[in-house]
Amino acid sequence: MKFQANLAYNKKTFRRRNSIKTMNRIFFVAVIMLMLVSSLTYSVEDPDKSMVLYLSFDQLNGKKVDDHSKYGNHGETAGKPKLVEGKFGKCLEFNGKSDWVVVPHHKTLCVEEQVTVMAWIKTERFTDPATRWQGILAKSNATRSYSFYTTSDAGGALHFSAAGGSVSNKIKLNEWQHVVAQMTEKGQHQYYINGENGGSGGGGVLPGEKDVDDVLVGKTHEGTREFLGLIDEVRIWNRELSQKEVKEHMNMGYDELFPVDPRQRLTTTWGALKKM
Repeated sequence: MKFQANLAYNKKTFRRRNSIKTMNRIFFVAVIMLMLVSSLTYSVEDPDKSMVLYLSFDQLNGKKVDDHSKYGNHGETAGKPKLVEGKFGKCLEFNGKSDWVVVPHHKTLCVEEQVTVMAWIKTERFTDPATRWQGILAKSNATRSYSFYTTSDAGGALHFSAAGGSVSNKIKLNEWQHVVAQMTEKGQHQYYINGENGGSGGGGVLPGEKDVDDVLVGKTHEGTREFLGLIDEVRIWNRELSQKEVKEHMNMGYDELFPVDPRQRLTTTWGALKKM
């Protein structure tokens, strides 16, 4: 009888302990899932809604070029730009003749009052042989939303055509440079080269939704302005960024801006939890 009583007691104790372990596991899973859902909810608000285009060029899906902004302004390659080692991850190499990227027009790409355009470039020349410019990126030049070039003007510089036109301080050939042009809150152009003040001037009133042209990377709409060299990390905002923000983005590629994809983390963690 004593043996049976001990056996019944041990079974009861085992069940109680097992029940506690199960409850602890359920609680742990619930906490983890809550954290993941919170992270996923936060990711919906990121990136900044004022960023209307972000092409990292880290990979190509056939001809498709992914836009990492929240607006999904995906593009396609024209010609055969090469995917090569970039400033951050991969980038596109343009042949200066028949390679570029086309991002179809969408109203989210229009700018009303302010704009910031940004890229890493490494170019072999300042101009297309037939002109004084070569295109980094552009929307329409006829209505002058934002067309961003290198130019032979000023001994080799940047040119920004947004309402009006202007020229930056000098840039260099055959090395990576971070280049930024803006229409500021004051209605004038501001340049940054490698995070530092690159000059200012020009300005005017932006066309907003009157500009219905596509966005091009590696050329502009005028023709004979194709880019020769490497372009990486193209980003456009519909606002003026501060110099501090410019420097922060200069030092961040896709992996730094989005260190963990919450959706991937959710899938991976849920798979591990099911094995518990």
